[in-house]
Amino acid sequence: MRSGTRVHTGRVPAALPPFPTEAPGGEFGERLRGVLEGAHALWSAPDERRRMRAFGFRPAVEPGVLKREWHGMGIRVSELALRTALPGAGELVYRAADRAVLLDGEPFRPTEPGMELVRQVLDLIGSYERWVEAREGRQGRIERGHSSVTPVGRNVNPLAETRRLQRLIQMQRPPRGR
Repeated sequence: MRSGTRVHTGRVPAALPPFPTEAPGGEFGERLRGVLEGAHALWSAPDERRRMRAFGFRPAVEPGVLKREWHGMGIRVSELALRTALPGAGELVYRAADRAVLLDGEPFRPTEPGMELVRQVLDLIGSYERWVEAREGRQGRIERGHSSVTPVGRNVNPLAETRRLQRLIQMQRPPRGR
């Protein structure tokens, strides 16, 4: 060990703290809706569907639906909704018509299985955005976001929004001990 190096010998908590139990529409729910709304608005655009196909999305049986598997999670994107399902965690849906975020058919509330699904969705959105940036450059990724505006008239930056939400999730967990 180098001199001056400190070792943390404090007590490690036995369990993770619980996720916030907020009412639907709370701060976390609103941020999640913003991320899903932005991704759906962008992914529903005809120009973006070409990029999605190159990223690995494939046509589903239903017309106008693209699907993809992502680390065990299935995702389907149509003009009407963005649906994700993970065995053991449930189904997370963003419906564009009423801007609703549902977990297993009910208004979204953070639960342990639901948050695992949210983590997977954020990972997919972030990975997709980084892939687009590597392919088309940072400016190209940002400019393409300006052409997609959410139904409430807000420009979206999915990469920044996913990072922000991932930080919020991380703040709910204590740091890991070594």
